Amino acid sequence: WADHKDSRGACYSRDDQAAALDSDASPHMPCSRAPSALSSEVSRVLYRALLRACDNGRRPECLPMGAAVGPVDAAELPRSAREVVAEIRRSSVESFAALRHTSECARALHPPPGSLPASLPAFILPTCTLLPGERADFTLFEPRYLALARHALGLDGGAAPPDGRYAHLPDSASGAVGTVASILSHQSLSDGQVVVRVLAGPRARLVRTSRLEEVHRPGGEGGPPLPPLQHVALETLADEPGEDAAADAALARECLERLAKLVPLDQLPQSVNVPPLLSPERLSLWLCGVILRANDTTARVQWLCERSTRKRLEF
Repeated sequence: WADHKDSRGACYSRDDQAAALDSDASPHMPCSRAPSALSSEVSRVLYRALLRACDNGRRPECLPMGAAVGPVDAAELPRSAREVVAEIRRSSVESFAALRHTSECARALHPPPGSLPASLPAFILPTCTLLPGERADFTLFEPRYLALARHALGLDGGAAPPDGRYAHLPDSASGAVGTVASILSHQSLSDGQVVVRVLAGPRARLVRTSRLEEVHRPGGEGGPPLPPLQHVALETLADEPGEDAAADAALARECLERLAKLVPLDQLPQSVNVPPLLSPERLSLWLCGVILRANDTTARVQWLCERSTRKRLEF
């Protein structure tokens, strides 16, 4: 997509090239400011921390592309946590950048049970449905979503530490399914707008609206009341257990290998991170993100709500 202005108050870009945020170094490229050599003790500390962040290789999708994927041939990609760890050992990715990237993604993609706040501010955007693991850039200018940014980023001066997460939903009704999104970076612009780069995490269903926060126009300008900021309670979603987990895993691998024959995996827009190689459910959602157009919100919502890994892979 090029930049797209939504009627609900957000201008967003899916090409990952927002000028205000592109000063950040790419997490999967060597950092020129890093020391050329690390002591063996420091290297061991970083290596152990990196393994913890990716759950000892069980969550390769938290790793930057290049840290656990050497060849681009899908048939040669790791098939187990042990093989992921072996690839990490062989990787030449800069250690500090890889650890920061992996830790950041692990928190966004796999929040520990019970770690989500009881209530999150909601970004209601019917024209942009994010699937788990997808990234997007948004320029927020509507007052209620500027309030969302202030809450998530701690820009409102509140006593509580900023959480950095919000509910990304297609509509505001109970039962709506979206994702818990994490703000990875942001920049406040001189005109009061806020640019954010986000990573979509786990699927979640809107259980109830916990409160409606009144918002005001900048500078106390008069006029009709503005739409409030909705704060919501969520429950995370997972697929129902399949009848044949081994068959689902084999089908997921087949789908990935078919995709790799069409386009090298490291050239996909999703190539910032390693694909979720070891989870058929997460890989099925990742594949939907690759196949479905960004503006095909009907299909995106359909497969986001689907609770069968098998059906998603067969699609």
